[in-house]
Amino acid sequence: MTTMARIQNGIVVEMLTADPFPPFNPALTWVECDSTVQVGDIYDGTNFSAPTVTLAAAQSSQIGIIVAAYQSAISTPVSFTTAGGVTKTFQADSNSQDLLVTAVAGYNAQKAVPTGFYWKSADNTQVPFTLADLNGLSAAMLAQGWTAFQHLTTLKAQVAAATTVAAVQAIVW
Repeated sequence: MTTMARIQNGIVVEMLTADPFPPFNPALTWVECDSTVQVGDIYDGTNFSAPTVTLAAAQSSQIGIIVAAYQSAISTPVSFTTAGGVTKTFQADSNSQDLLVTAVAGYNAQKAVPTGFYWKSADNTQVPFTLADLNGLSAAMLAQGWTAFQHLTTLKAQVAAATTVAAVQAIVW
């Protein structure tokens, strides 16, 4: 089997392994290579090499990875025990948090929840909720978000202070 790399602007953009190869479009540049070559490698006209990652590029990429982990962390369902002693897990995605904020604001203004009021748990159980329960669930989600934000801030500072690409890439959620 032969491996070929398609080169565009000095970068490997496609790999193909076959025997025999189909006819290539003559407008495209294909170069025979070994199996260690990867998409994204650099081709100087003679040799292939892995691209050099700058510290700034590694930091930017790692911050993106960390922010994605933060977004996931603040959306993780939370466990909450009501005043009635029911412990359930409640969704904390952005839509659920928005709905909770609206309910908390509205019912706090009224100083009560309606008779028979409930909040649905992650397993779709209708859990009886008091106004204190609404505020407590909101506080639990806020605490989860605050903890995650502090962790995000710490990791971003570590990434900014890192002096090598390897050090940057070692900083994970």
